[in-house]
Amino acid sequence: MPFFLLLGLLLFISCFAYIINFVDSMTIIFKIRVFLVALSAVCIAILFCWNGQQLIDTSDLYISLAGAPWYYWNLENIKILLIFMTNCTKHESVIFTGICVDYNLFVSMVRISVSYALVLYNLRKSSLV
Repeated sequence: MPFFLLLGLLLFISCFAYIINFVDSMTIIFKIRVFLVALSAVCIAILFCWNGQQLIDTSDLYISLAGAPWYYWNLENIKILLIFMTNCTKHESVIFTGICVDYNLFVSMVRISVSYALVLYNLRKSSLV
């Protein structure tokens, strides 16, 4: 997990830094390609973080299970429903080496990526002077 997080963070930083530094010398088609790569990386990160957040937010699932017409079911299915509802009260989350996959992870990745890209842009701008 830390390897993939570091790799994704470096991908974000390189995309943002490349867009910021070389936007004036790119052709239109190359701008579209870089934009699509950055957009797909952001979409993948959003999907991973959204799926991790859905594991944490199980209250909607519990409410829909509580409204099920269990009184028409047989005894075995009622027991399975009660076990499933008991397990829904426990909030599960995807945590590897202290990193929780949720919305906060995405916000921190974007914040770090943009700040490092701006630092690289300022370094390039100060070296040209």
